[in-house]
Amino acid sequence: MEWIRLELVELMRSYSDLMGGILYTGIFLLGIIVVYTFLALRGPKNLTDPTKADLIWLDEGRSTKPFFNQTYKVLGKPDAMYNDRGYITAVEYKSRRGRIHASDITQAKAAALAARGNGYQVKAVMVKTKTTQQVISLPAADTALYDEISDAVEMARTIKQGAKARSAKPELRKCASCAYNASCSDRAA
Repeated sequence: MEWIRLELVELMRSYSDLMGGILYTGIFLLGIIVVYTFLALRGPKNLTDPTKADLIWLDEGRSTKPFFNQTYKVLGKPDAMYNDRGYITAVEYKSRRGRIHASDITQAKAAALAARGNGYQVKAVMVKTKTTQQVISLPAADTALYDEISDAVEMARTIKQGAKARSAKPELRKCASCAYNASCSDRAA
């Protein structure tokens, strides 16, 4: 009878060890699932090349109506917008070769702010020339984004009201591609 009791005690220990092992294995697997889910949902897969994500909006030329942000009175449209699991990136394409100018980034940010005014929660912009591209994360708050471009917006409003822009700095290569070169008195020869 004593040996039966010893066998039962041994069997219960084995069962307890087995259940403990299963419990630890389950907790370990649950931890892996939680970490994987967190990493999968935390952000976009293609931040370096958002154009690999889903195209959700495309500027098709003059027939495409620009976005307007009523709060900040900013009008604009990006060339395209891509959605990577809720991470929307507005893209501004430039047909030139070479570097990206600060004005390119400002234009892309203004278009993103305008798109936000129409419900697109744009979180980044990408400016892309034929040789270079740059992705810039945007502030979550519209106010902070507007603060980044407010000087350029105010200058554009002033010029639109007829005031002269700050002194011109004409360069032949810039003037050649400017839409106002025919009527500009400051253009390079």
